[in-house]
Amino acid sequence: MRLVFILALVAVPMASQTLWTPEHFWTQESAYAGARACAGCHAEIYKKQETSNHARTLRPVEEPGEIGAHLPFEIFDRTSGAKLSLSRGIDGRMALAAQTDASVERLALEWAFGSGAKGITPVGRLQSGGFAESRVSWYAATGEFDFTTGATKFVPRTHSDSLGRPLGKEEIRECFGCHTTGASRDEAAPARNNMGIRCERCHGPGAEHIRAMSSTERADKKIFHPGGLDAYAQAQMCGVCHGRPPQDTDFQTIRFIQEAPNTVRFPSQRLVLSRCFNEAENGLRCTTCHDPHTNVAGNRAALEKPCLSCHSSGARRQPKICPVANQNCSSCHMPKQQVMAHSMFTDHWIRVIRNQVQ
Repeated sequence: MRLVFILALVAVPMASQTLWTPEHFWTQESAYAGARACAGCHAEIYKKQETSNHARTLRPVEEPGEIGAHLPFEIFDRTSGAKLSLSRGIDGRMALAAQTDASVERLALEWAFGSGAKGITPVGRLQSGGFAESRVSWYAATGEFDFTTGATKFVPRTHSDSLGRPLGKEEIRECFGCHTTGASRDEAAPARNNMGIRCERCHGPGAEHIRAMSSTERADKKIFHPGGLDAYAQAQMCGVCHGRPPQDTDFQTIRFIQEAPNTVRFPSQRLVLSRCFNEAENGLRCTTCHDPHTNVAGNRAALEKPCLSCHSSGARRQPKICPVANQNCSSCHMPKQQVMAHSMFTDHWIRVIRNQVQ
């Protein structure tokens, strides 16, 4: 572990440390046009993005078939001593009920957080009007409901807590902030056309862009293109939701990211530790391997094409060639790890792992 840590500290300062704030384009003077407005000129990209996991990161709770197909559902929570019942009412709305000897409390479910690639966690409002994260989630790995990750670690203090973790105003804004486009600080609940990560979440508000492109004078397209960012700035941008990467001099944070197992959930944080990121020509950007308009490629060969473009005998810089294999690179150098119940995450700290132990 000590040797790996030293190597990482040597490598990190080589990254391009662009002082760029990802949020800067969200405050530009332009109105949001909505993703559908982009389809007129960018039909192919729009069609791909519309069905992507990014676009489905937030939906009305009635929409995901994964939830509706498994109702009603009941489970006994030994931590709270309540029987939890997830069901749909005669009005079609979903609710989670927590029944104890003393009373019955209900959480009116409104939103489904998560694309379903790993799971879906409902969020709703308590009878008091406050927000709460459901104590029960649906998981893709099992195709069933189970306790929301971390839910059983905390003993509920009130009957309402039996339904799930209460969310304060700032916390619910943060939740919506990573699952919506054009989130407003004035209104926590998003409009339907702003749910999910859509075009303007990454490119910025598009109304001015549409007007500019319709004009005969198009000197300024008035739109942001993340593809032009350098590797570190792009990691910063993606890291708003996927883990903000540390600065190269923040050794304390770097050490924490290396040593804390659950940071594998945050690819932007782990990627910047990699020698591939720091020593690759022009940097190893997020978009080198991932098309942001569609899901992660299911074809392992397609994902590993960038690896072999450098780590092969014909590469210009001639980096080290793997003596073990010339395919399935990520199975060894980016292994999947389970740091949450029913969920596997790919480790983006690309490195040689001795006996698969950090």
